Order: sequence, then structure tokens, then C-alpha cells
Amino acid sequence: MIFNKLIQRWSNPGGYHETLIIAFPLIMSTSSWSILMFVDRLFLTWFSEDSIAASVPAGVVQFTAVSLFLGTAMYVSTFVAQYFGSNQKEKIGGAVWQGIYFSFSAMVFMLFLIPLAGPIFSLANHSESIQILERKYFTILCFGGFFPVASAAISSFFSGLGRTWTVMWVNFIGVGINIILDYALIFGNFGFPRMGIEGAAIASVIG
Repeated sequence: MIFNKLIQRWSNPGGYHETLIIAFPLIMSTSSWSILMFVDRLFLTWFSEDSIAASVPAGVVQFTAVSLFLGTAMYVSTFVAQYFGSNQKEKIGGAVWQGIYFSFSAMVFMLFLIPLAGPIFSLANHSESIQILERKYFTILCFGGFFPVASAAISSFFSGLGRTWTVMWVNFIGVGINIILDYALIFGNFGFPRMGIEGAAIASVIG
């Protein structure tokens, strides 16, 4: 009896199967951000102890600051799904553009934080050499504050339409680009300058 109910819930419209098809790519997309951060940290571990020591707190502070904007931009998917499901497709573009416009407010806020990097990281009382690296890493990530929020808004367009596999593959491509650029920019490979932690930050923004 229980097995038959599970089979029905798996195959019925709106059941486990349909949910998994939509949810699995989003789960993998979320994990891609963790992979990106892990690769950054791994390469910086091979580069220098100070670099890895600086990247973790600087990355956490930047991500904390941008998370409010990320979460808000991702609400675009709710409006897209609602308009798509109610056959009001002419309203979808406006909702997505509002998310992209909102990304500029994230950019302004993140740029405002750059002059505060010194006081923020001095609170941890790290050595001066690590604080310098923290400020460099944080500053570059803040300069790229527009892109993750805009990406979240655009990704929400596809997820709102149920095209979550597109979101997953684009995120994985971004991770692949980040890995290649990490290798090139951190260590100075492929003719690029050896940039260390600054190269890791640039690779993350581009990825």
C-alpha cells in the first residue's frame, strides 16, 4: 500500500519526479558557488599561507554584504513563475529588468564599503601583511558587486520558467572559467602576471 502511494506520488503531476527535475539542477547550481570558493582557497593554499588566511575572512565579509541583494534579486523567479503560469507573459520582461536595475544598487552599496575595508579588517587584529591582502581581495570583489546580483536576477528568469538545467550548466561553465583563470592569474601561467590573491579575486568576479 505504502509502495503504491509512493509510486503515485512519484509519477503524478506535481509529484516527486517533476519536483526533482526542477530542484536537482538548482541544488547543483547552489553547490557550484561552494566549488568556486573551494578552488580559490585551494589554489591560494598552494600560493602562500598569508593569502589563504586573508581570503577566508575577506570573502565571508563580502558575501555577507552582498547576500541581502542576492536574496532579493532571486525573488524575480517568483514573479516570472507567476506571470508564466497565469499566461501574463508580457509582464515577465519587466520583472526581470527590475532585478537587473536592482543590481546597480548592490554595486553602489559594495563600492561604498571599499573605503571601510581598513577599519573592518583591523577589528580582527590580524597581522599587517594579512590585513593588506584582505583589503585587496575584498576591494576587487566589491568592484564586481554588480555581477553576482545581476546573475541571480537573470538566473531567476530561467528558473521561473522551469528551465533550471540552463541555470545549472551556466553556473558550471562559470566555475570552469574561474578554475582556469585561478590557475593563470594566481600563479602567473599562460603568459599572465603572477597576481596571487588579487588574481583569485579577479577570477572569481569574471567567473
